[in-house]
Formats: sequence, C-alpha cells, structure tokens
Amino acid sequence: MIEETEAVVLRSMNYGDTSKIVTVYSKKFGKIRIIAKGARNPKGNTFGSSLEAMTHSSIVLYKKEHRDLHLLSKSEIVRHHNRLQGESEKLFTGLALIELVDMAMHDEAENETVFTLLIDSLRAIDEAVKNSINVFIAFQLRLFENFGFGLSLASCERCGRNAHDHEFPFVLLRLSDGKFVCSACSEGTNAGGVRISGGILRSLHFLQTSELSKTVSLQLSSSSKDEILDVVQSYLRYHIEGSRTLRSLSLLYSNR
Repeated sequence: MIEETEAVVLRSMNYGDTSKIVTVYSKKFGKIRIIAKGARNPKGNTFGSSLEAMTHSSIVLYKKEHRDLHLLSKSEIVRHHNRLQGESEKLFTGLALIELVDMAMHDEAENETVFTLLIDSLRAIDEAVKNSINVFIAFQLRLFENFGFGLSLASCERCGRNAHDHEFPFVLLRLSDGKFVCSACSEGTNAGGVRISGGILRSLHFLQTSELSKTVSLQLSSSSKDEILDVVQSYLRYHIEGSRTLRSLSLLYSNR
C-alpha cells in the first residue's frame, strides 16, 4: 500500500553498494525502517539530503503489512534545521534528542503527540541563541508525561507546600512515582528518594511547564545542568527498561 507521511530521520546505515536503510519517526506510523534504494548513488540519488539525521521530511513509501522494512519511493525536506550543524552544543543536543526517541519508542506504535513534540523541540534547538540543552531536558520531562509517569513537581506530597512560595533547602524526589517530599516533612522519617536542592526543583518545574522556546531563557550553571541531567536520566532508566546513557550526551560533555 502506498502511504505518505511526515517523518524525522533518526539514523541510517549503508545497505549494499548504493542503498541505505533509514530509521525514521513518522507522524502516521511511529518508528519505522525504510530502504532507500540508490540513496548513495551520486548520479541516481533522488532523495538529496532529505535522509540526513534530524531532518524533518515528507516521505512516500510502499508499506507492507507484517514487514519491518518498507520501500521508500520519495522523500522531500520539510525542515532541515541548518543551524544545528553550525554549533557543537546544538548538534549534539539534537542528536541526543533523536537518539532518545530511537531508544524509547517502540516500532510502529503511532504517537502523533510525540511526533509533534519532536519536531517542535528540534525547531526550538535550531532557533536557540543559547542554552539549547534546556530544550532537550524539557523534551524528556514532556515525554515522561506522555508515557504516564510524569514528575509531580508543583508541591510536596505530604504538606502540599508549593515550591514557588517556599525556599526548600532540599527535597527528596522519588524515582518510583516522581513525587517529592520537602526537607521539613522528611525530618525524622524514612522518606526515600534522590536528594536535590530546592533550586534544582524549581528549575525542573520551570522546564516542565514553560513553552519550549522559552526554556532557553533559564541560565543554569554547569554543575546545575549536570545535576538535572543526572536526575532526569536516572528517572528514565528507572521507568524504561533497557535505557542507557545517551552517546550523544557523552560527546557533548566531552567537548565542553
């Protein structure tokens, strides 16, 4: 059956002498693999640069039921995100984004909300003047919500005190359900969880609730970025079996 859909290119591998097998996250079908015949042929490549990683493209494919590889007929760029290639932080942040989607999403499980979040996040990273890593963190927090285990960062689970109105020295964030217990409520109890400062809690809440394009306004120190990324990655590993450290994030921090 001939199908048309928008998609973001996640990764590709060479196939034969002139072709590629490309993994994309599509609006209509979720994560799928397609074979692009002739994509590596300098003279016969009709796909141009539409199959490069992070590219938002419109594709036409021959989709066969009960097959995990489909034939690509046509591909055209919708948005290329040119500025992602010019700065190392943007580049590795964008690569971490698509690496996360590739790792976390199941094959051929359509999720238009995640697709929209993905293209909006890539656009926000591309357009960011600074702090593009904030968009990646915000993407993860929204992804958790879509999966049904979002972080509950507004108020203490026990006393209900709001993180905005109270300066908590620290809180205990539970990985099991994403709720936190404030420093006062944790005294003399066996409340468990990851200990984070009140400032980190407020930063996480800001990144979770702000528009993607506005998350880059939050200036974080290097140590705060590291702490937030560690917490978010720990939460990811707790809830998604088989999760691993993202290679692109490791490359980003080795280039700092």
